[in-house]
Amino acid sequence: MSASLIPRDDLCAPPPAVDGSSATTGRLVAALCHVTDLHVLDAASPARFEWIQTLAHDPRWQPLLHMHRPYELLVPHAVTAQIDTVNRNRGGATGLREIDLVVSTGDNIDNAQRNELDAYLSLMSGGEVSFDPDASVQRADPADPAGNVVGTNEPWPYWTPESTVVDVWKQRGYPSFDDFWTELAKPLFSPGWALPWTALPGNHDLMCQGTAWPTPDLLARAVGPSKAIEVPAGFAPHDAANLFVEYPDAFLGAGHRSVVPNPARRFIDLAEWVAAHNAAGALGWSDDRRDVNTSTADTMVDVGEISVIMLDTNHPAGDYQGSIARAQLDWLDQVLTDADRQQRLVIVASHHGSASLVNTRGDDAERLLGDAIVACLGRHASCVAWLTGHRHINEIRPHHSPSGGFWEITTSSLIDWPVERRLIDVVRHNGGVIEIATRVVAADLPDGSLAALHRSLAERFAGRRATTMSGAAVDRDVRLFVPR
Repeated sequence: MSASLIPRDDLCAPPPAVDGSSATTGRLVAALCHVTDLHVLDAASPARFEWIQTLAHDPRWQPLLHMHRPYELLVPHAVTAQIDTVNRNRGGATGLREIDLVVSTGDNIDNAQRNELDAYLSLMSGGEVSFDPDASVQRADPADPAGNVVGTNEPWPYWTPESTVVDVWKQRGYPSFDDFWTELAKPLFSPGWALPWTALPGNHDLMCQGTAWPTPDLLARAVGPSKAIEVPAGFAPHDAANLFVEYPDAFLGAGHRSVVPNPARRFIDLAEWVAAHNAAGALGWSDDRRDVNTSTADTMVDVGEISVIMLDTNHPAGDYQGSIARAQLDWLDQVLTDADRQQRLVIVASHHGSASLVNTRGDDAERLLGDAIVACLGRHASCVAWLTGHRHINEIRPHHSPSGGFWEITTSSLIDWPVERRLIDVVRHNGGVIEIATRVVAADLPDGSLAALHRSLAERFAGRRATTMSGAAVDRDVRLFVPR
């Protein structure tokens, strides 16, 4: 194994060295690539609530951030750069085995819309990707070419690339880019993964802004001709997060801008999500998938000597945090029992991890939280790792248990800083110890490219949180050991 990977002995010591060197005996049995939280989005959608970002200074709105990022139009370029980089260098964390499977752990799209789903699947499987940015809040109001908010002397509240537009983001140090719209209008073609791939849904894949289940009024606005870009007059709810979950229609906003109606902005449901992924070639979503029932997106993909079990952790009552059904956990327990008996290794994947499986809406005894999954995984020697996303950070946590324990590996997003994928190699060592070698890697970004601009703006947007989001050294390029 590479000496550049930091060994972590939280669960057990590394296997004995061979010939006094840093190398250890072992057989590399699988290599994975983990990506998460792509947030491919339609920035002109009338069903988005970018104006909430203008209230980021008010603590009451913190639970609903971020519904807008100044670089969000560039997300398809950032994702394409990752795919292209992996396709050209297909090695895993150690470079000793080609990646067997790419796994995306949810929030693949941002607003549960069919046109977003189509664009994201074109990125994954290959094709042209385009959105109409003309009604984006990043274009200053056409009624005032100087960029001032109409009827006031206030600067435009969203970052607008043209140097001629006065906006609050440039006052904070964001750059001008006068060729931005010309470059953005050029065709973007994704090569698609040249490797087997799969994905599972996160809260943004099926809920409006990742928080509320769609309503008829939200649907009418989404496909219609008018987009709100300003705070509704006098609208200052005491508990904005709960109100959004229960009555999202109250947030439809003011300051309407004309939008070309688009029926493809309709919202999708889980059945459509599964069918679209099956049609696009994502593994695990065929009609004979081994799921709990048709109301959940749980499945399993076998990769050589390991199985990847994927869990749907979206909460049926809404909200961005997750939970799991008792029936799902019973299924997971049975699959892990079978893997124990067969001496297969298992990696579990879900959008939410232990810290975000905390959703108690509806007070439903059949919905369980993070501690229930941790306890289930800890009972089974087959489970060595749990891959999660959602939190947009790199973090690795050990979970001790009588079976020897497992590692919870959270990977940062592709929309936010540090815009990295995680490579994971699984090694069986002589004597039974399992090693998980993992490193996080950014895409190859040509200078001056829109993908490079995306990453630069993402770092600026992260600000003081950039270090936390990147993770400490022990959350990034490490060797993790599991006693078995």
